[in-house]
Amino acid sequence: MSNADTVLDMKLREFIEKYKNELPRYIVVEESVTFKNILGLLRESIDYENKGAEVIIVVDRRGKPIGIIEDMELIEIISPHPRWILSVLRPPIARKARSLRNLLNIPVGQIARLMHPIVSEDITIREALDHMDRFKSRYLIVVDKRDKIKAIISSRNILSKILEKLMEE
Repeated sequence: MSNADTVLDMKLREFIEKYKNELPRYIVVEESVTFKNILGLLRESIDYENKGAEVIIVVDRRGKPIGIIEDMELIEIISPHPRWILSVLRPPIARKARSLRNLLNIPVGQIARLMHPIVSEDITIREALDHMDRFKSRYLIVVDKRDKIKAIISSRNILSKILEKLMEE
């Protein structure tokens, strides 16, 4: 078994415990919260010594995750410049609805990408990568048995740890 396999066979629960300080920061918002409110929350999340939230997790009224908004999607949403029409992201809002006034009042549940991997902390990194591939996603929402959010893990987090292990060989 290679060093990379030790990472790939690790349960998400173990990965989160071991690398929790390196995982993406996130904020959780209810689906009815407006876009204007999340911009304020994002601004508050940045303390200039640490990075701000990379991901916004959108939950339903019961607190169950239903989707996310990634940092690059935020740039696409708020930028009127055609350069930021990113082909890998689905357009979250019709172009005609993108006036600043309209944007600020849209509930985040209408913006969030809903087809996103939500996985149990009991699966392995290898299984998690399969989910990411299937959903064409860079992020996973990891939940416990009661659907409580435990962490966000990015493909970059996983790749970083696999590369570290390979460099040890």
